[in-house]
Amino acid sequence: MIMTRLDSKNLRKIEPNEGSHSRKKTSFQTRNISRKKTKKKKSLHIIRKLFIFLFTIIILAGFLGLGMLKGILDSTPSLSSFHFGPTTFATRIYDKNGNITNTLVKEGSNRESITFNEIPEQLLNAFIAIEDERFWDHSGVDFRSIIRAVYGVVSSDSSRGGGSTITQQLVKNAVFSDTEYGYNVYKEKGFEKYVRKLQEQYIALMYETQDNMSKKEIKEQIITDYLNIINLGANTLGVKVAARRYFDKEVKDLTLSEIAVIASITKNPTKFNPITHPEENKKRRAQVLSNMLKFGYVTEEEYNEAKNDDVYSRIKNVDVKSETKVEITSYFNDAVISQVKKDMVQKLGYTPTLTNNLLYSGGLKIYTTQDINLQNIVDKHIKNENNYSVKKYSIDYRLSVLHSDDTQTHYSQIDIDKFEKNVMKNKKYDGLFNTTNEADKFIQAFKDYIIKDTDEIAGESLNYVLEPQCSFVLLDQHTGDVLALNGGRGEKTMSRSLNRAVDTKRQPGSTFKILTSFAPALQLANQTLATVYYDSEYSYKDKQFKNWYNQGFLGFQNIRSGIIYSLNIIAIRCLMETVSPEAGVEFAKKFGITTLSKNDYNPASALGGITEGVSNIELTSAFSAIANEGILNTPRLYSKILDHNGNVLIDNTKSKSTPVLTKENAFLLTDAMKESMEPRRSYSGSFTVGSTSTRARFNGMSLAGKSGTTSSNNDVWFIGYSPYYTAGVWGGCDENQTLQDTKKKINNGGTNFHKDIWKKIMEEIHQGKTDIGFTKPSSLITRRVCKKSGLIATDACKNDLRGDASYTEYFSDGTQPLKKCTFHNENGTVNIPSKYAGLVTDDTNYQDFNSLVVPNIEVIPNIEMN
Repeated sequence: MIMTRLDSKNLRKIEPNEGSHSRKKTSFQTRNISRKKTKKKKSLHIIRKLFIFLFTIIILAGFLGLGMLKGILDSTPSLSSFHFGPTTFATRIYDKNGNITNTLVKEGSNRESITFNEIPEQLLNAFIAIEDERFWDHSGVDFRSIIRAVYGVVSSDSSRGGGSTITQQLVKNAVFSDTEYGYNVYKEKGFEKYVRKLQEQYIALMYETQDNMSKKEIKEQIITDYLNIINLGANTLGVKVAARRYFDKEVKDLTLSEIAVIASITKNPTKFNPITHPEENKKRRAQVLSNMLKFGYVTEEEYNEAKNDDVYSRIKNVDVKSETKVEITSYFNDAVISQVKKDMVQKLGYTPTLTNNLLYSGGLKIYTTQDINLQNIVDKHIKNENNYSVKKYSIDYRLSVLHSDDTQTHYSQIDIDKFEKNVMKNKKYDGLFNTTNEADKFIQAFKDYIIKDTDEIAGESLNYVLEPQCSFVLLDQHTGDVLALNGGRGEKTMSRSLNRAVDTKRQPGSTFKILTSFAPALQLANQTLATVYYDSEYSYKDKQFKNWYNQGFLGFQNIRSGIIYSLNIIAIRCLMETVSPEAGVEFAKKFGITTLSKNDYNPASALGGITEGVSNIELTSAFSAIANEGILNTPRLYSKILDHNGNVLIDNTKSKSTPVLTKENAFLLTDAMKESMEPRRSYSGSFTVGSTSTRARFNGMSLAGKSGTTSSNNDVWFIGYSPYYTAGVWGGCDENQTLQDTKKKINNGGTNFHKDIWKKIMEEIHQGKTDIGFTKPSSLITRRVCKKSGLIATDACKNDLRGDASYTEYFSDGTQPLKKCTFHNENGTVNIPSKYAGLVTDDTNYQDFNSLVVPNIEVIPNIEMN
């Protein structure tokens, strides 16, 4: 019997013919189905977990990203912390007429500002067309440009441009520039670069959404700051400087073609520099013009005219012109810089570092006292080789030798001097060479001696220096203004080089007789030009003094003669017997001589034998006080300093005035120095001494001055003045070699070239000027006095065997002599005081031994300063 069964689980009918095999099969299928269901459940579970994990990661990443973004934005410099315009500017130095004479600039500072109203429309359009075509529309970040730039990178199509807006570029330069705020943008790599880019975009958005300005005002400010701050190659920052650098024009005068050249540079100032890479700039310029045409900024006609313009030939010509004007500061401006640095530290309390930064990147305006026309005259004559009888060279030499043990030895020309004198036993060697080739041979001989086979030259420098050298200072005694200054003969090849007019201190020689002896004698001791001292042998503490001439001694000579003939003994006796060394030195300080000290309290200071020497500018200024009726106007190199915004930092328009002499005593000294420049002969019967300054004299102008020559003829000076100017000239060799030694037949320039130079300069600058003479104070009186006694002249004075010994002298009222001369006898002989007995002078030859009368000559005791 066949039975039908139902599967209770699956509710399916079991056929009668299904056997045991069929049952096994059914059991397997059942298990398989069960496994599939379990696996499916597990997969769904895993997917669910994976989804939850990924969702969690995404959430965490989002939070992390937001945190990082917040951190990046929080670390972004505050918008209010920065000034988006240029912050460093070149400093300009001007002459007294407002002409720029030098520019002080360091890398990153050669810029000048331009306002929005000064920017030509085509210049704006050119930069916008090539850098940021939607500048006027976006809000600091142009997302359309970013997408286009990304597509350009992917497709390798560089013509699509970059994604940065002009606002972003301004932010990068103003906030993230390594030259401005210390961020080393150009060395950023990887993630740092993207962080900075994000910060840049954020600041740009914030900048353009300020609520205190309209959108138009913000955009105008941005484009103005951008055009003032951008790097346009060759240390040229901003369009105003670029217009001058490349085209010698102001911005307003640029053509469309020239504008396109400048707009092409900013993408890469090195690659697109129109001087060094004109072809690359030309390609970029074509793109600028094409974009301007595309956006409707120019017409087809304007486009073609600009495109066909041979603009690069003009740039080349301007560049050649520029190369002939190397920005090397002049000697005058070297002195100005030194003085400004000193004043900014002392008067403003600035640190040396801040002072230096302001000078070279603060955009200062320094107005100097220089008269460029007078400066050119001075420079012409100092430079003229015909004004020097010889042309020799000294050397400024440096050598560094690296030895095998990695140590170094450094040498200079001083070592060459020692080598020649001590090793080569060259007694004729003095450090001066007739030619540069001769100097080279000496240098090579020295190198051959000191450099071993295992040595290497680590460094070597050589500079040839013309000798003899010279310096010149010209100033206006009425104001103290230094009008011209030259610190050395020969071409000036570097800024802040040795300035012999202000930096070097040399022995002043006989010029100091005026400052330490004769001026204080008149001012402090009521002496007169008629006051006499005995010119004879003189010694002090085993030191024997003598006159500059070798013939003998003149006997009694007055201060006027001491000035005219530059009598050493008269100056020394005046200092020692009337003034005192202490009072003389301290009085010279009143004239502005700052290098004197207690070490100079000795007789030699009367002759300029001082410890440290004196600079030309101080010595010239000292004599300017005499020229200015006794009032010293401190020498002034500049009148004022303005900061970049036009605010006055230092007002120096009024020189400090200090009374040193009465106008009467100033005139007396002037009158004597005037005679020293005129042909005069000493009052003597046995030999003749001539006035010392006639070589500097020229006709048509009242002149007064004093010469000075030091021992061994190492230094020669002439300081003189007219009613208009005071000028001082120094001549000598840098290493103190003698200028002339007739016994040894040495001629290194002689001892008169400086006076010739002084004469030529002063004669030229006085052309066309009226000789108004030196003003004689009305309070001065005259008396006929004796040259030998300084007392009122008598007939006996006229009978002097050497000729009439009487002359007319000026006196300040109250200082005139009241007694008659008792020095002369009726027979023409003279009487010499017993204290001078045995001293052979010119007076000794005319002494009356039969009727010896001691003249009544008062000896003024030493006095001290008040």
